[in-house]
Amino acid sequence: MNTPQCTPNRGLEARGITKIFQSRRGSATRALDGISVTAADGEFIAIVGPSGCGKSTLLHCIAGLIELDGGSLLLDGRKITGPGEERAVVFQDPSLLPWRTVRDNISFGMELRRKLDRETARERTEALIDLVGLRGFETHYPSELSGGMRQRVNLARALAPHPRILLMDEPFGALDAQTREAMQSELLTIWERDRKTVLFVTHDIEEAVYLADRVYVLSARPGRVQQIVDIDLKRPRPPEIKRDSAFTAIELNIWKLLQNQNAKAMNDEHAA
Repeated sequence: MNTPQCTPNRGLEARGITKIFQSRRGSATRALDGISVTAADGEFIAIVGPSGCGKSTLLHCIAGLIELDGGSLLLDGRKITGPGEERAVVFQDPSLLPWRTVRDNISFGMELRRKLDRETARERTEALIDLVGLRGFETHYPSELSGGMRQRVNLARALAPHPRILLMDEPFGALDAQTREAMQSELLTIWERDRKTVLFVTHDIEEAVYLADRVYVLSARPGRVQQIVDIDLKRPRPPEIKRDSAFTAIELNIWKLLQNQNAKAMNDEHAA
């Protein structure tokens, strides 16, 4: 008897993504120009680039929140054309519901989908409260939490429906330096346990190198992939690795790539 062959998961593929924004005056701005990004199952991808290069636009396209003007999105080789339950977005602003407690904010997405029975949803919520370190604060409201704690709730809420892919748009950008470092370490701990596929947009090079398996460095607008940098650093990664010579060499390489793009962007502005 023939044994059926299993088709391996190919993960997420963004092929030749192009996005053009039209203004009310009729002018057009090409934000993304044929960007291709791949993320295998369980891979942590960071995306960096000059200000205004379309990092967030790319993430929103992959989330299905913005319609593409060119290119395609594939998951395991199947085309996806809009938002889907397999993808969850974590924004910089937690946007928690102020009238709901930590517990109720985390469970909100599961309530909307209604795919889990009440007991299973409750168990999932309680497990996530523990996972993000908020036990003891489950009955607190957002106004009673620090910025880092609110972002933990935001992350738990995104994880609650069991998405396959996390799309994170500068989630720690508004936090102070100390809280940001703590959240980076906490995110890695959670990722090591759950191994979700993560696409993480950031303007912080150190953050990208610390978190990611690969870093996509985008060009100045219109955004193109300038270079893909493999992060060959062992895991798990303690915060002290940021002082390692191999770490700083990778960080410096990406910094030089971005400096070249920033200079190009300034020259283009002067030429215009």
